[in-house]
Amino acid sequence: MPNKNVFILALFYAFIYMSTGSFSSYIGVYFTEAGIGNTEIGILTSIGAVVGLVAQPLWGLAGDRSRTKNRILMLCTLLSALTVWLVPWAGTAFIPALLAMALFSVFQIAINPLSDAITLELSSKGVVRFSSIRTFGSVGYAFISVAAGWLFARHIDTIFLVTSVIMMACFFLSLGIPTVAGHQSGSSKRVKLTEIFRSRQLVVLYIYTLVLSTTMGFLWAFQAIYSKEQGISMEVIGIGLAIGSFSQFPFMIFFQKFYNRFGIRRILLFSGFIHTLRWCLYAFALTPFTYILSWVLHGGTYILFYMCLAEYVNKHVVKELRATGQMLNSMIQLSVGKIIGGMLGGLYVAQFGFHSAFLLLAGIGLVSTAGFYTVSRMFQVFSDKLEGRVLENVNGMRIPD
Repeated sequence: MPNKNVFILALFYAFIYMSTGSFSSYIGVYFTEAGIGNTEIGILTSIGAVVGLVAQPLWGLAGDRSRTKNRILMLCTLLSALTVWLVPWAGTAFIPALLAMALFSVFQIAINPLSDAITLELSSKGVVRFSSIRTFGSVGYAFISVAAGWLFARHIDTIFLVTSVIMMACFFLSLGIPTVAGHQSGSSKRVKLTEIFRSRQLVVLYIYTLVLSTTMGFLWAFQAIYSKEQGISMEVIGIGLAIGSFSQFPFMIFFQKFYNRFGIRRILLFSGFIHTLRWCLYAFALTPFTYILSWVLHGGTYILFYMCLAEYVNKHVVKELRATGQMLNSMIQLSVGKIIGGMLGGLYVAQFGFHSAFLLLAGIGLVSTAGFYTVSRMFQVFSDKLEGRVLENVNGMRIPD
């Protein structure tokens, strides 16, 4: 029943990203109205990224070693729906609120990469097409951003009810997702996490991703503040964010065609150039027009790295570690990038200001893109010959070179 599988996964992805859009985008507003200070809010809203540094690799290994990855996904969706209620229960006391946010994040942060690991494996079997399914996630995010904004402006306390109901719906939908095995289940020989880093291509890819994800982390933390300082209205900022979500659609819908025609190396070089161009717009010419333009360009940044990483791990990492690989993708792009970009970026801005910071980001984007081009040419990483070549290790597993 391929149509049924597509319907269930499309709805599941839409609900996942609706949950993210309703909670992550507005929880700061809830804390503000509860009377919590800005410093504490910054810690509370970033604890998920910190938790992800430890939790995501562990969840990845759990998925790979479970009889099915679906069982871990069901567990995380169900417990996310329940633990989100700990946040209002904690009240305005900082430590209880921090513990509540951390516990909720332990389960919530595993859902997206686990879903990707399952869907990509189903995609490789011809059951669904990953790029099409992922598009529904952005549709859900765009829809809830508008609907939740209207609702929470009137009743901010309903943020927990909305999030819990959506996550419970995800749990019930997850029961109908075709099962995907955890390929280390029942195996007497466990495959270590370090096997992933035997791939020279993947190490290069992760380093390049980390550098540019750090610049994106700075953007998410400070773009609204800087834009308001430059006279950009909140209405324009809101329009820009909506455009940024929709700008990803073409890259997701046609990603497989782009990937097959141009290859990962050319796509990521293009994305590096778009990153650099965006930071130049912020540094040299931030007006309402260029602000909107920067969000039109958003489709060429985060989502291209996200899709390329997901596709590469699914094709080139041994099947015993694919869920772990997807967790590492998420950890590098979201957790580590946000922590470094937000924390170090805040320290830099305090000393040198926003204009200097965006100039630095443009320089980082240019140097990292040039470095990726040089390394990939010099060592022939991501060449047609090397992308498909694998080596047999002493245990008989196939390890990407």
